[in-house]
Amino acid sequence: MKKILLIVLTLLALYGCSDSTQGDDVEMIIDATQFSNLTSDELVNIMGEPESIEDYEWSIPKTNKSIVGKLYIYENNKFEFILFEDTVTRLNAYSGVYWGYDDSTFVFSSGKDAMKTFGITDTYKNMARTVNTEVVEKYEPVTEGIQKVEIHDIKENTFGLIRFTYDSNFYE
Repeated sequence: MKKILLIVLTLLALYGCSDSTQGDDVEMIIDATQFSNLTSDELVNIMGEPESIEDYEWSIPKTNKSIVGKLYIYENNKFEFILFEDTVTRLNAYSGVYWGYDDSTFVFSSGKDAMKTFGITDTYKNMARTVNTEVVEKYEPVTEGIQKVEIHDIKENTFGLIRFTYDSNFYE
């Protein structure tokens, strides 16, 4: 009986160690958690001056109200920040292959691992995958500052676009 208990405890310890170290060697692309509801000045303070700032015309789906925000573009369109009312409401991150600016890709093994490469290591316990097709996965609610994460253009072990929505009021 003691041998069985010792084996079970050893296996649990090994499993616990392997589970806690999984993904620790993930290279972070950008910490998406830091941009939730920032002002344009705060965004520029973190990211520097954008390569361009463009008007972003949008119609809020729920109300059909037309609004104009700003699109802040960084690193050859690798990162797009959408601001409404001078607040970051969404971040889109594109791989080079998806947008055509270089041959870089984002590695995909699971939605949670993809989120880790963007700084999301702790999610709500009730976070759920709300969409799961062969090319798109969506998760919500994600964290205190991130309401939704969408992973698009999934192809085997890569994806092309990941979208972080900080304020869903403009997108639903």
